[in-house]
Amino acid sequence: MSVIAAILAHLSAPTWAALRNTVVLALIFTLLPRLANVCNRTPAWWRKPDLSTDLCWAVVPKFLYRITQTVLLVSGIVVCYGIHDPDDIATFLTEGHGPLVRLGFCPQVVLYLLGSDLLMYFTHRLFHGHRLWPFHAVHHSSRHVEWISATRTHPLDAVLHGGLPDVVMLLLGIPLEVLIWILPFNIGSSAAVHANLDWRFGPLRYVLASPVFHRWHHTSASRGGSSNFAGTFAFIDLVFGTFYMPADQHPDAYGLDDPDFPAGFVGQILHSFLSHRNRAADAAGERHPRSEVQHAADTRIADPHAVNTGALAGEGP
Repeated sequence: MSVIAAILAHLSAPTWAALRNTVVLALIFTLLPRLANVCNRTPAWWRKPDLSTDLCWAVVPKFLYRITQTVLLVSGIVVCYGIHDPDDIATFLTEGHGPLVRLGFCPQVVLYLLGSDLLMYFTHRLFHGHRLWPFHAVHHSSRHVEWISATRTHPLDAVLHGGLPDVVMLLLGIPLEVLIWILPFNIGSSAAVHANLDWRFGPLRYVLASPVFHRWHHTSASRGGSSNFAGTFAFIDLVFGTFYMPADQHPDAYGLDDPDFPAGFVGQILHSFLSHRNRAADAAGERHPRSEVQHAADTRIADPHAVNTGALAGEGP
């Protein structure tokens, strides 16, 4: 237990830290739209109809997510390296242990940024698949995409898409110090790409993910919803043929085309599990035939990029 507690002290941001980060980001992204052009003429973020849901996602699941990430990391250390002693595990975390441990701090930072974003690109694409989409649908459920929409992430999505790449990089020898040092950048960049800002980054638009780049990802598949999976480096999408950012257009419709998708925090958690279970049962042929209404509802959430005809910019939910 002492090892777990020690790891949590480094890996986890307690609830108060999540609150602090939210307050700091709120101040930043309250000022920026006043100083720069916005992408969509929508109400300010604090007037979002579903703001309470975003705030719950920003704070409540964080500790559970970090505990799960810690269990994955300790399990990986034991399985991959055969390290069981608590002191050796602590040394592993502080000093690193693996093929990348001998590199200097700066190369480790670069490799962490590139490696984790590449891993997240592929896990992101997996979550847009049929089986995992119900969990990732939570993130795409906001019809008013703002910086705080970045916090709307289902625990399973957060662990496998966000936490697993960090665990892999730590197991490869990136010291925990690197992750801690770069954590503010990760939090800030995640909020920034969701912000309502008309930023494309000029000639760097093919290198770095910008707010306009990622907002296209929150549209339908007939537009940019099946593109722009990278969280930090847009060139990853260029390499794999999923880059989409037309120069003469702006993304302007977000959300899910599923009127039955819950608006509240608890309902969204439960809905994702129920939807996943129902479609798994359908695939196995274990469910009774459903009504046309039920089938239509399942089809809407089964399609990760169904067009949301009622979520145009400036309209209400």
